[in-house]
Amino acid sequence: MLSTKINKIEQEAQEKDYYIQKPTIITNEFIAEEIWDRKTPPKYLRYNFVSKTFDEQKEISLGKTNAKGQNIIYTPVFNDSLKKGLVIVPSGYTQTTFNEVFNEIDKFSKSAYDACGQDALVSLLTRVAVGSWFLDRFVENSEIDIAGSGKFAPIIPIRGPSQSGKNRLAFVLRLLSYKPYFEMSTYRIPSLYRPLDLWQGTLILDEADFANTNEKSELVHYLNCRATGTPLSRQNPTNANQTDTFSNFGLTILTQRKAFDDNATESRSLPFYSEVSNKKIPVVETDQMLKEGLALQNKLLYLRMLYHNQVTIEKTSWIENLVDHRLIASLLPLIALSNYEPTLKTTITATAKAVQRAKIEEKACSMDGTIINLLYEKISDGLFDEWQPNKLYFLEEAKIKDENKTEKLEVKPLTTKDLEQHFKWSSQIIRKTLNSLNISSKGLPAFIKVNGKSHRVIFFEGDKIEKRLREFVVDYEPNSINGKKSVTQVTQVTVIEPDKETTGQQKLR
Repeated sequence: MLSTKINKIEQEAQEKDYYIQKPTIITNEFIAEEIWDRKTPPKYLRYNFVSKTFDEQKEISLGKTNAKGQNIIYTPVFNDSLKKGLVIVPSGYTQTTFNEVFNEIDKFSKSAYDACGQDALVSLLTRVAVGSWFLDRFVENSEIDIAGSGKFAPIIPIRGPSQSGKNRLAFVLRLLSYKPYFEMSTYRIPSLYRPLDLWQGTLILDEADFANTNEKSELVHYLNCRATGTPLSRQNPTNANQTDTFSNFGLTILTQRKAFDDNATESRSLPFYSEVSNKKIPVVETDQMLKEGLALQNKLLYLRMLYHNQVTIEKTSWIENLVDHRLIASLLPLIALSNYEPTLKTTITATAKAVQRAKIEEKACSMDGTIINLLYEKISDGLFDEWQPNKLYFLEEAKIKDENKTEKLEVKPLTTKDLEQHFKWSSQIIRKTLNSLNISSKGLPAFIKVNGKSHRVIFFEGDKIEKRLREFVVDYEPNSINGKKSVTQVTQVTVIEPDKETTGQQKLR
């Protein structure tokens, strides 16, 4: 056994070349992507940025060597995931334009899926899927590629009851995405992060309803890291001193029946609610649908390679009437592509606000959202009082009482005990939630005296709670409360708005 191992080491040392399977290679001179015609072994399609020409290569060498002095040779990946269709790569390239391909995408999506009146939202999601072909342009300089910074890829959860078309829409988006990797629901996270580290593409996860999707869930941790490009680290099982790190960034598309329990994951999502169709569309995907989808893959590969070194994602761009920063981050690749296809601007401005509303509606149902909406009702009804300048607290009730023919305002502060009785949650959970919402400054006293009695009040500050209202209250307008004044005006708090004309910023109208 030992002699066999020694012979293997000696044999490897004598070999002049060291082969590495890699589906994508990008240098300053060219971009090479793996293609496979499903008949012959896969190969590279290479596009030279200078000569603007395409060619095919079985393997590619960049003139590099490893620690043993062996020549590093890159070859296309040819494993069971590719052979059995879990991952899809184009079979070649087809010349097209962004305008032509988007028109074809709209026809393809309408023939394969009934949006039930939500055509504009489906159109936006298909564009987000196309944007996945350019997500690597978030980092143009590899020297400043820092884990978890400077990039963002959204999660698209397609939700709805059984037979509502969730899988069909996922199928459409899958064939429009960059190197889509398909997996059924799994608790074994290594079966996700190991292949995605290799393929560096889009994850499509079917039946992603798990018993636990809160912040302690390993799946939620993986998805949150994936959205921000944070690699996953694991100690090597055979060598405790070695840390294995897996690249983890890309678009995620999944089907599920209910929202995530974790608010952070929900905020990284672009939710879509699928409805049961009355149209008699094919009950399973037809061969024609598959052919059209695979043909679109070839056209999207052509656009990726042709424009890769030209696309610049302006991270300072923002979109008028949107306050959700992560939604704007999700659309940054599309804003960049709008320089080549102006109709994208119309798609974004026409539908992004509807997506923002859907996100707020979902977050309003969370624990954070239900508390904030109740507090918003208190503010709207004027049920708050001032303790110190800009330091206010909520009231449970305020009523006028006659005493010796004199009217006297009698107030009862809102406490965590009142919220405990209202929501049937423990006071400990409520206090932790209120603390995490950051609606008041730290270091305020636990109890204050109101009407001569000590109460554990719930403090807030106008400018701080305003941010939470925008995040969790549907149809909340920052400039008014029930058609009156803004919360900062009602509470007489001055808010200094940031200068939106900062140098280098772009505004999408």
